[in-house]
Amino acid sequence: MAKLVGVVLATLFVSSFGNAVVPLGANKDCGVYNFVDNEIVIDGPFNENCILQFETQENRILAFTVVDGDMKEALRFFSIHDGLESDSPILLLENQKILEASRKDLPAALYTTQSGAEIRFLKAPTSNFQLKIQKAVICPFNLGVDSQCGRVVDEVSCYCATFTNRNQADQTMYCVDNKMKLISLENATEEERVQAAWGTLSPFWTSLTDTRREGTWLWESSMTVPEYTNWYPGRPNSVASNTDDCMAYGGATYLTFWGDVNCATTMAHAVCEAQP
Repeated sequence: MAKLVGVVLATLFVSSFGNAVVPLGANKDCGVYNFVDNEIVIDGPFNENCILQFETQENRILAFTVVDGDMKEALRFFSIHDGLESDSPILLLENQKILEASRKDLPAALYTTQSGAEIRFLKAPTSNFQLKIQKAVICPFNLGVDSQCGRVVDEVSCYCATFTNRNQADQTMYCVDNKMKLISLENATEEERVQAAWGTLSPFWTSLTDTRREGTWLWESSMTVPEYTNWYPGRPNSVASNTDDCMAYGGATYLTFWGDVNCATTMAHAVCEAQP
């Protein structure tokens, strides 16, 4: 695959959040190839006929947004092509699939269908703006019967709810079979947004369990000890003989809180997740 490899004359700044901000005003030909490991913010001014290429890891896609701006307005000045070939199709906002569960307040984004993309500037913008290019995962409409998917937390991850009741092990395998993981609620914001998408009237399984060591709770999907918790008062049960080794939230008993329940006998819905 042919790649444009240009000399970046501008300074590359990396923030504490891992975001690369690349000012391109001093770059005459704009022939720049960028590998997107996490996200890059490209800062103008941009020249007419400027061409920028971006690529991320093979099993991921790219998401393009305008920082504090209007993507529809910005597309007057450039086109984003789905791939690095000369005949790669142009990505259009109106052709982006609409996922019902996605947050409505997310910035307008263009998603590629593959790991590479090219920006071609048609004319010099009349005002400076920043383009954010992020590594993202593909998000399907659903995972089959009685399920729903969306970008419910941010524009790069994907969450899918299954409304079929299963035990925790079966829900874990359901997620794995769909190339996702049973959810790990890493912080309050993630929990609030997932619960806002699918509610808490029914219980939902998570990957939190102490089956490996009684009393030591672990997010099995990420193999990490939770830094954030939201247990129902008096939970988890600390009795040594307790067999309630998995965590579910929601339902009439635990509401928006977490409860420890029996992994094998309790039947509940679940949310799967995929992270970039």
